[in-house]
Amino acid sequence: MNKNFTYLLPTKIVYGNNELENIDQYINGRKTLLITSQGFVKRGLVDRIKSLTSNIVDVISEVKSHPEFKDLKIIFNKIREIDFELILAVGGGSVLDASKFFAVHNETQEYQFVEDMIKRDLPKKGYKLIPIISIPTTAGTGSEITPWATIWDMDEKKKYSLHLPDLFSEITIYDPSLTLSVPKEITIQTGLDTLSHALESIWNKNANEITISYAIKAATLIIDNLTLVSNNLANLKYRNNIMKACMYAGLAFSNTQTAIAHAMSYYITTHKGINHGIACSFTLPMLIDNIIGKYDFVDDSLKEIFGELSSLKLRVILKELNVSTEFKDYGISDAELKNLKVSLHNNERANNSLNKIE
Repeated sequence: MNKNFTYLLPTKIVYGNNELENIDQYINGRKTLLITSQGFVKRGLVDRIKSLTSNIVDVISEVKSHPEFKDLKIIFNKIREIDFELILAVGGGSVLDASKFFAVHNETQEYQFVEDMIKRDLPKKGYKLIPIISIPTTAGTGSEITPWATIWDMDEKKKYSLHLPDLFSEITIYDPSLTLSVPKEITIQTGLDTLSHALESIWNKNANEITISYAIKAATLIIDNLTLVSNNLANLKYRNNIMKACMYAGLAFSNTQTAIAHAMSYYITTHKGINHGIACSFTLPMLIDNIIGKYDFVDDSLKEIFGELSSLKLRVILKELNVSTEFKDYGISDAELKNLKVSLHNNERANNSLNKIE
């Protein structure tokens, strides 16, 4: 754990049930582009937002899960024809990540400028950013308070990261009531993603006292509430606790990044099509077993979260959630497991990790 550290989070956090009702004051008269997904159009959320503010100049609702460059290019070129000053991103992690992508531009607003910055890892200069208000509708990704976005190229079977030092949302509004409609499967997946964010920010080279404190809060809330909410989806108390966990985990890994579980998950998602939340979490018990006894601060954190220095409690919870911890159950053979390990070489997220897989 780093004894000397800095901590940065420039995003204004607004937390409260039905806080969406106050969206007009946060928009503050700016011409706003609403970015969301088709599901929220069908559920009436877009109409609800329009009834709360007169500043929405257009709506983009074509964002798909696991946003890919080829789809983002079409939308990027479309929105450059729209006159707007602010992006309002309402949705899950895919919507939030895509909105960050759309916020980046150069003087001539060329799509290729943004793709090249990501794929070719060009110097992070010459860009401008459109401010973003993020409203997450799932409790898991943490994208609303981090400075990076995940973009996929499934043809290449590769995950890319857009990471700019100032790519933070201007404001993030956490409204737990918006998660009441999230189905059980997605509630579990995003909740486990939050748990992975929390634990990975602990066994992390960039960890410090602030991030560890937030991570412990997040992981404890998930351990205590995820099974409960999965069996009682309409319980706002449980939903509130899970959203707080998402926020605390974001406060942790926004300053540490993720680590080896996420590094492995990218191969598993692109090669096996496993949902990100499951792909980055089913390995957590193995990683806990692997790191026990190696770092005092990690051991202390795990004991505070689980009440014991063991992966047993997490294994029981995952079994209750019908999440296997076996690679073979995700179609990963011993031979493919070797390929997965090779994919970790020179991987930034894997290099963050104090936890190593030989």
